[in-house]
Amino acid sequence: MKPFLQLSFLISLVFALVPAFVSGQSFKAYVQAAEDALEQKDYNAALQHYAAALEFQPGNTAIQFQYAGIARRFYAFELAEQYYGKVVESKEGNRFPLANYHLAEVKKSLGRYDEAKAYFQAYLAGPEVTEPYSSQAKAEIKTCDWARELAAEPERISIENLGRKVNTDYSEFAPYRAGDTLLYSSFRYDKEQDDYRPERKITKVLYQRGGSRGRPLSRGFNDDNLHTAHTAFSLDGSRFYFTRCDYVNATEIRCAIYYRNKDKRGRWSSRAVKLPEEINQPNHTATQPAIGYDSILQAEVLFFASDQPGGPGGLNLWWAKVEEGDNAFGRPSPMNELNTDFDDITPFFHTPTQTLYFSSNGHPALGGFDVFQSKRGQGWASPQNLGAPVNSSYNDIYYFLDEDGVSGYLSSNRPGSFYLDDSNKACCNDLYYFEPIPEAPPATDTIPIASLSPVEPELPAIEPDIPTRLEDFLPLALYFDNDEPDRRTRRTATKKTYGETYETYYARRPDYLKAFAEPLEGERKEEAAYAVDEFFEEEAKKGYDFLQRFSEILLQRLQSGDEVEIFLKGYTSPRAKSDYNLALSKRRISSVRNHFQTYKDGVFQPYLESGQLKVSERPFGEAEASSAVSDALDDLRNSIYHPDAARERRVEIVEIKRQ
Repeated sequence: MKPFLQLSFLISLVFALVPAFVSGQSFKAYVQAAEDALEQKDYNAALQHYAAALEFQPGNTAIQFQYAGIARRFYAFELAEQYYGKVVESKEGNRFPLANYHLAEVKKSLGRYDEAKAYFQAYLAGPEVTEPYSSQAKAEIKTCDWARELAAEPERISIENLGRKVNTDYSEFAPYRAGDTLLYSSFRYDKEQDDYRPERKITKVLYQRGGSRGRPLSRGFNDDNLHTAHTAFSLDGSRFYFTRCDYVNATEIRCAIYYRNKDKRGRWSSRAVKLPEEINQPNHTATQPAIGYDSILQAEVLFFASDQPGGPGGLNLWWAKVEEGDNAFGRPSPMNELNTDFDDITPFFHTPTQTLYFSSNGHPALGGFDVFQSKRGQGWASPQNLGAPVNSSYNDIYYFLDEDGVSGYLSSNRPGSFYLDDSNKACCNDLYYFEPIPEAPPATDTIPIASLSPVEPELPAIEPDIPTRLEDFLPLALYFDNDEPDRRTRRTATKKTYGETYETYYARRPDYLKAFAEPLEGERKEEAAYAVDEFFEEEAKKGYDFLQRFSEILLQRLQSGDEVEIFLKGYTSPRAKSDYNLALSKRRISSVRNHFQTYKDGVFQPYLESGQLKVSERPFGEAEASSAVSDALDDLRNSIYHPDAARERRVEIVEIKRQ
């Protein structure tokens, strides 16, 4: 079974609703417009055109059937239920034998299992019964009985919507907890360059810390014209996997898996590496990467979903061994012990318990996609449905377990999610947090899979390590406010230390937020505010903190007898003339030199006087500033307050020589 959309089960792809149609159009014109939209696979436009056609002819059974079908694909189940019901009850209902079948599907998605069973039976009793619907209806009749019983006995698990600081009216999905940071993907951003009107949506990867509002990942990671989604880390935390996707027509998307490597200072490379063609096969989708350690293979393994040949269904589960070296992987294999003729997606491997979690609409389910688990042995154990309330009659995907093995996240469009179209209760997926409800241990010999003893090796922390060698800090960037230290002077030295200039600079963070973000609106304002916050927290503050740690290690090396020479290099933004900027660069280097002279009441002074410690400088001024940074004196927002301009105003420790 090919999925309705390449990513429909991932993120419930949806576009901004088209505006009201121009008055004066005829019934035939709306029907033709809907058919044209269907040919282009623009289902949202087709839904709107059929709705307009039904205003002309409310009892047109053929249009009702088409309208219900699109509503079903759009996850507007109550709307689909209403119009399939009209078709079934009409005098012309026999012309649409699949109406009973699809109405049964919708009833099941709404959790009305007895009604769903009755309509599946009605389909089988009808005049035109064809494959594969006949076999599927017979299987679903059994599943309805099983689902009713399973839903009636939910596990003691609480599930809570993460709220508006994470979720929107669009789809949020692919949660990944890394330390105190929640990474996730959101399908709410307009494609910057698009021939379609309104512009289609794309996804970006966001992060949330400490209950704050989610923000897009740092500059250069997300693309303004391509979907960027999903996150997974290598076992040692040095590689970051993600997907990039692009539209192949109005609605369908094709994806490929990429990664970025981390350098020794814990910074992510700006270069994205596309995985080899064995994984990213041309004209096929590879997506949803997950990493785990397989105790049978004694190796790191990449799990992913793909529609490449070899699997039995639309998107199926695949795995490949991660080999040593850059972009090196074993030959990928389909996980056909778990795959179905339908879609098997969103893998997550819990290394401590050697358990794979995934979602499928091919195994018996409460409705839509359900989450399943399979224990790793010499093969893979038969998939087990996690039951309610993790699963619902709606789509439940992207299951993720925290380190404790009992709490975690999932993405679902169950009731309680925010709707893009409130009137039709249509779309979308939200992120939910689940955790067990405390109770006394049950008197049973059943052991929950998450409580099994961990299998070595455990996942290491993925947060960047603090460097422990002087060389590991290089280049150590230290940032300055505009024309600081000592404004409007051509002096080449200052009495201020770097710490003094940093404290004043960091205190101006609200000024930078106001000047750079306030002139904008909506998503652009949000992204601009994020960019300023990210610069001050992840670059300016991190640089200052690293300087303190660098100084501690430097003192240890000097006390051990090392002779050390530090080389400093100064930069400026291009707002002033070159000779002025050269003097400014020297003042900034002077402030860093003052740091070493005054650190801990002058603890470095004897080493400086004896020559055991030398601080040398390489001033470069504005000559090396990026050409992309504004030098317009009247453009304060971009030449001073833009994070790119702020990054140019720095001194770097660029080299260490030790004897």
